[in-house]
Amino acid sequence: MKDKLSGAMKKFSGAIVQPIMFMAVTGIILSAGVILRMDNMPALLKGMGDFLYNLMMNGGINQLSVIFCVGITVALAKRKKTDAAVVSLSMFLFFIYANNAWLTSHNMLAKAGAFGLSGTGQAMVLGVQVVDMGVLLGILLGCICGYVFNKYCDITFPDAVSVYGGTRFVYLVLTFVTIALAIAMCYVWPVVNNAINACGQFIESSGNLGLFIYGFLNRILIPTGMHHLIYMPFLFTPVGGSVKMGDTIVSGAQMIYMAQLGNIQHISALDPSVKYLMFGFSKVFGCIGIVLAFIKTAKPKNKAKIKGMLLPLLFVAVLAGITEPLEFSFMFISPLLWVVHSVLDGLFQVIVFVLGCRAPFSGGLIAFLPILLTVPMQLSKWYILFGVGLVGIAVWYFSFVFLINKFDMKTPGREDTGETDTQQSTDSKSNALGDVNDIIEGLGGAENINQVTNCFTRLRVDVKDLSKLDEAKINKFKNNGIVKKGNNVQIIIGMKVQSVREDVCQILHMD
Repeated sequence: MKDKLSGAMKKFSGAIVQPIMFMAVTGIILSAGVILRMDNMPALLKGMGDFLYNLMMNGGINQLSVIFCVGITVALAKRKKTDAAVVSLSMFLFFIYANNAWLTSHNMLAKAGAFGLSGTGQAMVLGVQVVDMGVLLGILLGCICGYVFNKYCDITFPDAVSVYGGTRFVYLVLTFVTIALAIAMCYVWPVVNNAINACGQFIESSGNLGLFIYGFLNRILIPTGMHHLIYMPFLFTPVGGSVKMGDTIVSGAQMIYMAQLGNIQHISALDPSVKYLMFGFSKVFGCIGIVLAFIKTAKPKNKAKIKGMLLPLLFVAVLAGITEPLEFSFMFISPLLWVVHSVLDGLFQVIVFVLGCRAPFSGGLIAFLPILLTVPMQLSKWYILFGVGLVGIAVWYFSFVFLINKFDMKTPGREDTGETDTQQSTDSKSNALGDVNDIIEGLGGAENINQVTNCFTRLRVDVKDLSKLDEAKINKFKNNGIVKKGNNVQIIIGMKVQSVREDVCQILHMD
């Protein structure tokens, strides 16, 4: 049961990343719109800025629920992903119309007040008034659709009714499941909503301790692949806070920041919930300190090799915020260093926030550049971030150097053989990582593979029999590590993981 639960959480964690990956592009376009719509811009550019901003907000940010529903379903579907997308979108529409019909027929529709439906527990979704589940509706419905789709998508019936088999049967089953869910949420969600609000209040009342725990868990859980479950509720649900913006209530740190961004010239302070968007400190400053420590403690004859291995990884971490290739180079060698890294991450998030920084900094420098351009310095106080960052580099550096030397840890460049592990080197030095058939054969062959997905940097594979795993064979293909949990195998590829996954799926004839 424990392994099944862990496996299910891993699948969900991997699936939910898929729609999130597009949010970075949405944020860049949204930032461009914010710049163009500033008051001092020419009318033509201001009009273009308004267009881009409203498009990204109304078509992207405000529709995250349906995006998550479809994205999660497709990511969870083991095959026939096109059908999965059609089914999930249909079920989302069925839910909102069934929910509205029940609310209407039972006189449960809230009356709009001076501020619309704000504070009533209901909201407009695609022009339909429903219970206000926010993005959780898409997440819940996506998980249900994905589960039912995998369970019944290959079912067959006798010839006379064969047309109703397969994905059509899934559609039929999910229609009734969705109707039942829509009706149940009319009564269940008000209770859940109150519980969520209470949870948010508890976290908020924890103050800086709560922020430390948030940052620590967000980092320490990366090896499990479930760190997304920590920050997601804070970014997109009332757990991360709620504020009234005009005539609407905006919930979730990311949503609040986006809403304030659209009115950035007319606000005096960013909402404190921005602290949940400040988990990128270690991605830049911590990683710099770590790499400097590894170079310092490497054996003299390995320093040149270790620089060639680590500097490209550092480049990716600092600019793009993709830290796993670097972090996986030491987290399994020394769990102690990983714990210290996670503790420092949470600690410095608290320090930066306490000193007054309000800059949303969750990725690398590329993602932070639009923030520098769009958010006035007096609001973000980004200079605090970089000032503390210099101290952070030193703390990470001296902490790692001390621990590495104290316990003679075999971090990169300190191996007893004196050779660095070329299998763990970065994929940014070569476009030819190897033959993906080595991955397939190392996983026990095509017949041993159930499902193949990916997140930002990891190839995630569910296998039937873990005993057939041949790590030596897999390692013929350049990677940054292999993680096993139950029947789930994660191969750390790096930023080219999506193309690798597509090649593997093409060979296996998977959607």
